[in-house]
Amino acid sequence: MKQGARFSLVYRHIGREYLLSFIVAFFFFFFIFFINQILLIAQRILLKQVDYFSVFQLVMLSIPQFLLYTFPFSSLTASSMVIGDLSGNNEILAIRSSGISLKHVFLPIILISLVFSFMTFLTADKALPWSTKKYRELYSGLMRELPTLELASNSTNTIGNKVLVNKEVVGNTVHDIVLFETSNDRTGQILSAPTAEVTLYDLNAFIYQLEMENPLMLRNDVEGGWALSKADSARFFLNFSGQIASLASALPSQLSVSELQENIAIHRTALEEETVRHEEKLQKARLQLATLMQQASVSPDRIEEAEQEVRTLEEKTPINFYYQYYRAELHKKFALSAACFMLVFLTFSLSFFKVKHGRLIGFGMSMLVAVLYWYLLFFSQMQIFKFPINPGFLIWIPNVLMFFTGILIMLFARRL
Repeated sequence: MKQGARFSLVYRHIGREYLLSFIVAFFFFFFIFFINQILLIAQRILLKQVDYFSVFQLVMLSIPQFLLYTFPFSSLTASSMVIGDLSGNNEILAIRSSGISLKHVFLPIILISLVFSFMTFLTADKALPWSTKKYRELYSGLMRELPTLELASNSTNTIGNKVLVNKEVVGNTVHDIVLFETSNDRTGQILSAPTAEVTLYDLNAFIYQLEMENPLMLRNDVEGGWALSKADSARFFLNFSGQIASLASALPSQLSVSELQENIAIHRTALEEETVRHEEKLQKARLQLATLMQQASVSPDRIEEAEQEVRTLEEKTPINFYYQYYRAELHKKFALSAACFMLVFLTFSLSFFKVKHGRLIGFGMSMLVAVLYWYLLFFSQMQIFKFPINPGFLIWIPNVLMFFTGILIMLFARRL
């Protein structure tokens, strides 16, 4: 058999096994994220008796959000299962005995994982922004149709930090209504009325109007004072707009690369302006310190206080929250895409060991690596606001760490 034909046979066999394992792993992770998304949607609107087709649309539009993690973890799991299975069945030993280098075993996995990396990037840059926009449009429309304020006899409704308690309800008329605030401080007010009529005041802003008859209002302040007021009628507004999550704007993670770059440019300008103000404040503090040190009548405590102010300003480097946030999400899109390719190198070291139940061992190892990678990525993202450095360095740490760990383990195992 010619050498090219031998390589072609190995490529087809490894590639086929890798793709089949990827499909199995993909459905495994997809099912986990899918069930979680259904539970979230059920918590938000399914309990409000939304039609099943609308729920189906919302679920479908939310799929790209968890595909960003499904692709990398499936690629890792598939590679680990294939290498473990080949090693456990002595196929790796047979391939090496025939004079074929292990690089020909790894090559089809690497090439296919690069395709998955490209698919992940397309999902993050194209599919996710589009689906997010459609999701918000559909969700906003549903919320306008849903009975946001569900009035029933002898019931309680919570609107932000306000609680509405009522007795009998006839149409839009509510009897024996009490409205009070649940704020943490000692201030607040309590409204009560024998009857009130509830109407929808602003459909787009989700604002309801209460027309109260013969209301009583009790108000207290921080100092312990209180006031009791009475009127023939009163109008009160209930604002539900805060209960409609993320309708006005998309999260940075849901934007495309070009949209992220536009926002980065905007917040870079804001950071530059903030840095200029910080430098001016620092120079002013240094000048004040120099002036105090030249005055003999100034007390040592005053000079020490000025020195401390200068040290504080020197140590405190301006950090723009949104500038760091948007840059981190931009790098995260590329890091998650590259993870499909970089994580598989952790699995190649299995080819140097003879393990029983190799596919099962590979699956278990991939689960541990996936959890570790997820934790490292989450931890790195939490640190971007603590250090005034490019967040890309922190976001890429899990990828680089996993990649070089895989290379080092593979080189070490090769020498055994």
